[in-house]
Amino acid sequence: EFAEWATETASTYGTTFVGTSITDLPDPKQPRLALISGRTADNPKLLSECIKAGCKCIYLEKPGAPTVKELQEMKDEAEEAGIEVLMGYNKNVCKYVRKTREFAETIPGSHVTFVSNNAYENTPESLGECFERNA
Repeated sequence: EFAEWATETASTYGTTFVGTSITDLPDPKQPRLALISGRTADNPKLLSECIKAGCKCIYLEKPGAPTVKELQEMKDEAEEAGIEVLMGYNKNVCKYVRKTREFAETIPGSHVTFVSNNAYENTPESLGECFERNA
């Protein structure tokens, strides 16, 4: 189902979907923004990959990293590269996501897609597993 949707979206809007790594993306033709909303333990690696892939601004979902030490290392890496990192909660109503949508509405032909990868049921039983899986 996702593959069909991804193919249709890429064809319609020229969207590029990342395979297994941000390094699969082509070189950017314009400034690139990344929104990192993955497993907390993966975020330090994802941030480094985004910087190497030419992202100029990175929106990092909280808590950002498993430890304060890793957060500090990520901050130092971004500052050294001159990259702006914003941290917050990736929710469709969060102000950065809302502002992205509002800005896109002012650009004829623009398109913004947010994809959620929540693979758990919205039940108390599944919630514990979700936190364990994302730790």
